[in-house]
Amino acid sequence: MRRVASPVLAAGSVIALILGAGVGTATAAEPPPSSNSQDTGRLLLTKEVVGSNVVNPGDTVTYKTTVKKHNDDQVRLSISSLRDVPPAGFVLDRDSVKVTYTTWTDKHNLAYNSDGGVTATCKDRCTFLVGGFDLENNETLTLEASYRVPDDTPFGDYDSGVSAEVRVWDDAGSNPFGVWVRVADPNVTTTTTLDVPETVKTGEAATLTATLDPSNADGRVQFQDGGVDIGSPVDVVGGVATLSHTFDTVGAHEITANFLADAGFHNSTSAPATVDVTSDTSTALQVPASALVGEDVTMTASITPDTATGRVQFQVDGQNYGQPVAVENGAASLTRSFPEALSHTITAEFTGTGGYHNSVSAPAEITVNDPDWGTTTTVVEPVTAVTGTPVNLSATVLPIPSGGDVRFLVDGVEVGSAPVGTADGVAVLPHTFDVAGTANVVAEFTGTGGFEPSTSAEFAVTVNDPEPARTETTTVLEVSGRTVVGGQVTFTATVDPSTADGTVEFRSGTTVLGTAQVVDGVATFTHSFDVTGTHAVTANFVGGAEYADSVSGPTVLTVSEDSGPAGSLGSLTGLFG
Repeated sequence: MRRVASPVLAAGSVIALILGAGVGTATAAEPPPSSNSQDTGRLLLTKEVVGSNVVNPGDTVTYKTTVKKHNDDQVRLSISSLRDVPPAGFVLDRDSVKVTYTTWTDKHNLAYNSDGGVTATCKDRCTFLVGGFDLENNETLTLEASYRVPDDTPFGDYDSGVSAEVRVWDDAGSNPFGVWVRVADPNVTTTTTLDVPETVKTGEAATLTATLDPSNADGRVQFQDGGVDIGSPVDVVGGVATLSHTFDTVGAHEITANFLADAGFHNSTSAPATVDVTSDTSTALQVPASALVGEDVTMTASITPDTATGRVQFQVDGQNYGQPVAVENGAASLTRSFPEALSHTITAEFTGTGGYHNSVSAPAEITVNDPDWGTTTTVVEPVTAVTGTPVNLSATVLPIPSGGDVRFLVDGVEVGSAPVGTADGVAVLPHTFDVAGTANVVAEFTGTGGFEPSTSAEFAVTVNDPEPARTETTTVLEVSGRTVVGGQVTFTATVDPSTADGTVEFRSGTTVLGTAQVVDGVATFTHSFDVTGTHAVTANFVGGAEYADSVSGPTVLTVSEDSGPAGSLGSLTGLFG
């Protein structure tokens, strides 16, 4: 608002009383003054709002300006013009303009100004020299005009102005003044506050609560996570709107509640609130059940969920092994080898980052073994055989294994299997050939812990028909004594018929332990073993000119270290009767 001061003037001067129009800020709790007056001593200039000066967009506001001459016989006033200046944008209702000159309402001219206001000048009963409204003592000039407040007028306080051009016949002074209206907001201002949990886990429901002030506010609340809508708007009931929401990603989530007001209330948005979303994890460990010394072993930890970030520390027998391994796509792996044959316990400890919780795998066991020995299997007997007469098929496995069996095949057909002697690596299987000719024998070692399987080459056996001039024989072996290292064992071979003459060759595997002459159908031999393990022993009868050869079935002896009293019998097994 401009302030203009006028000095003492000579007769015939002009005094302009001006109030500038503008917009203020609606910060006061109470509306600003709706009227103002300026008294120069001879002249009283008053502008006022008729009715309430608090209006809404679309309302009409009426201003009334009055110029009154005081009772002073020495001075006469001539009002050249009286101009009303509305707030910018207010729209004049021309039919509402009313000018009263003392008691007359028709002795004026009206001009409509570019600023939207109106100016009144004298048309009749004007002063003789200057043509203005002539005011004598206690006479008044009134200008009244109504304006419409546009619908899009921003809320706030609006100043208005007035200009009175006064010619006096004596000295006078004046100061301008202002009159305000407040364009009020018809809707109620609201405040939204938001309450959320500080932390929550993925997969767990979190309750988001928005509270409205005033509590009778009607509308809905749209919750947002990082500016993105969460679900649909929720109705406000009793000033409160709640939403149960499950977060599926970890990290800090910035939540806001936007109140979408119904008619009569303003929208409002809460201050943002942060929810720290975390996630439980589980760690599963994959380790092979067994491995060989020096062989690369890969240990893999799988983390659930597979979006988890962090590192895995592998442990062997409770001690950290290597450096922590970063998790990528839900997995972390470490490869190592073991220098000796032992069993180990492996675990994987996951340390999460970015909201993922730690977890530890269940322990996994791995057994580390020495590498298996490669083996060689060879068929060694018999070179010849007679149809219908039992013989022993013999094969050696080297290096001598700690167990296992040998399968024998004759012309591609399996005929049986026999255990491998752990003392000498020999397997012996009785077999009777039915057809004369050449038979091909193959031995297959099935393998055992620490020893690889192997297969022999074909071994040709010449099979002959019996010689008619020779009498068939059978040989049975019996074993007695102490089957311990250094113990004495007696082998007794009985040949049928007892009249047969010849010798018996006693064998362990393919090794000839000794021979004895057959007397009255019996041959005996005494031997001491110096190697522990299993031994397949046989008695091979070599007949005289009139008697055919024959062989006993193998008897498996288990020779152990000497730990029992003298005279005890070790372990022996007659496999084939």
